[in-house]
Parts: sequence; structure tokens; C-alpha cells
Amino acid sequence: MKWPVLASCLTLSAVVIMVFLGSWQLDRMEQKQHRLDSIAQKYTTAPMHPFDVAEQWQDVRDVPVKFRGELNADQPILLDNQITAGATGYDVLVPVITRGRPVLVNIGWVAAPASRAELPVIELPAGQVEIEGVITQPGMNPLIQETQQHFDDFPLLVQQIDIPLFNQQWASQLPDMVIERLASQPQMNQFATNWQPVVMSPQKHLGYAIQWFGLAIAAVVIFIIVLIRRTK
Repeated sequence: MKWPVLASCLTLSAVVIMVFLGSWQLDRMEQKQHRLDSIAQKYTTAPMHPFDVAEQWQDVRDVPVKFRGELNADQPILLDNQITAGATGYDVLVPVITRGRPVLVNIGWVAAPASRAELPVIELPAGQVEIEGVITQPGMNPLIQETQQHFDDFPLLVQQIDIPLFNQQWASQLPDMVIERLASQPQMNQFATNWQPVVMSPQKHLGYAIQWFGLAIAAVVIFIIVLIRRTK
């Protein structure tokens, strides 16, 4: 294959990839902005009980909630490989019984012990507690392979939150939501709360999109300049 043809193919492929990546960043920017607008709208309402949210909102994500319930201290769940302030640890999730039904609450993060063979000691308050938080819906990552085989050993160490699997294993009726605890009584202050609805801002996605489009334009300009020089 002659040089101009090969160079044209390589340049075209690179430009197509960079334009695709720029367009993808713009799409992510639009999604993040829509999410932030939705959050702002939902935060104009008073916190609700999690079981009442579906009556008012079709998309229950990010709706603020406030309720009282009793933590099921016999079924703590540790979500593995969670990073806070550069330290490795676990998110601690516990079923909370409210209105006679369980709902899964992420009460916060704890640091991992020095040895991976050890799990942190989880001390949970007894009796009724008041929880303020926000609703999330855990998504399944197909790249994560669940290694847990025994779902009756607690604390239960898992790689991701799979509520249908939990319900199947425990014959329970956990709703498809997780309450991210933002505040509660002091008994749970040892668990760090670090929930963020959007990790990367829409402005950053726009910046990345501009970079990709700029690289695509630069690749075309460089190819034209080199082609003209070789032709001369």
C-alpha cells in the first residue's frame, strides 16, 4: 500500500475515534446536567419516607428521605474495595426495619484492617434510630465477578450490591433501592459518609470533549501539511 493511502487510512481512523470520544463526552455532559437538574428539583421537597417516594416520583433516585427504623445488626453487609481519602475499606450496609418492612441502608465507610484476612468489627446501635439520607439504585457492573458463595455468614463480604440475589438467598423482600445515609444519631458517627451523586461535573466532560475535537482537527491539519510537503 502506498504511503498516501496508508497515511489517509490511519488519519481517518484516528479522527473517527477522536470525534466519537468527543461526542461521547458531550453525551455524558448532558446526562450529568440532567441528573443535577433532577436532584435540584427533588431537593425542593421535604424528606419523605422511602416507601412513599414512588407515589410522587417515577425516578426515585436522589430523593431525600427521613425515617425511623431498627437496624438488623445480625445481617451487616460489607461492600469490598471502597476508597475514602486514599484509604481502602468497606461500605457497611444493613437492612433497616421500618413500617414492618426491610430497606437496605448504606450507613457509611470503615477502614480495612491491616490484613486482608481480617474484617472490620462492626458495632451497630440497638433500638430505633432516625436516618436521613438519599435514595440510590445500585447498578450491576458486568466486569465485577461476585466471589461470595455463602450468604448466611455475617458480616457478608460482597463485590457489588445485588438486591435480587439477596432476596433470593434470604427469601426477603428488599425493595430495589439503597438509602445512602447522610446523617443520623451520634451512635453511627464512626461510619464515614461520602456519597456523591455526580463524581465528574458536566464542565469537565465538556472540557474533555473540546480536547478530543481539538486533537481530531490537529490530526487533519498535520496530515494535510505533511501531504503537501511530500507532494512538493
